[in-house]
Amino acid sequence: MVPIDRKRAAAEFLKLLVGAGRLVADRWFLLQTASGRGNEPVVRYRERVYCYELYHQLRTLSDNPHGRDAGAPAYTLSGEIDKAQLNAVIDGGRHKPDLVWHVPGQWQHNAVVIEVKAADHLKLDPLRKDLQTLSAFLRAERGYERAALLIYGGAEGEFLRRRVLQAAADVGFPSDLAQRAHLLWHPRPRQAMQDLGPLVQCV
Repeated sequence: MVPIDRKRAAAEFLKLLVGAGRLVADRWFLLQTASGRGNEPVVRYRERVYCYELYHQLRTLSDNPHGRDAGAPAYTLSGEIDKAQLNAVIDGGRHKPDLVWHVPGQWQHNAVVIEVKAADHLKLDPLRKDLQTLSAFLRAERGYERAALLIYGGAEGEFLRRRVLQAAADVGFPSDLAQRAHLLWHPRPRQAMQDLGPLVQCV
């Protein structure tokens, strides 16, 4: 099977990603954690729990007609690929994006790279690191067609934009690459994600 064009695969996968938010239930969005013997559980954002459920929902969706529109089964979803000792797009394989949509083993079909952050953990240093990862995967010789910075959890939209603006300016996110990188916000469980536009609108 010949994979579809990666531009089409990227555009269709981002539609799949936005819709996947409706399938992430409360228990995966906010995790109850034990706070001590006899105390009430504390509800916290846990990025790995959210990402694993999002991965599950996206994998399930990729088996339906919309997934086929995005290039499945040739294109597949992978999580936190360790690029060390591989033919990496990043020197030394230092970057491990949360999710990628690609055809494994075929660099010319790298479609979408995604970094995920909880809205209550938007400290500048981790945000800068994620933006550097997205920029590196977009600009590399074997770069990805599109990128997404996905923020989940309750927040105020303008605050998210300001935070991203500051972090993007700090790392010098190139404006030509920012056209292909979108800021997504998933405010609550069982809701579709909101596409806040390309990062060029934020920098």
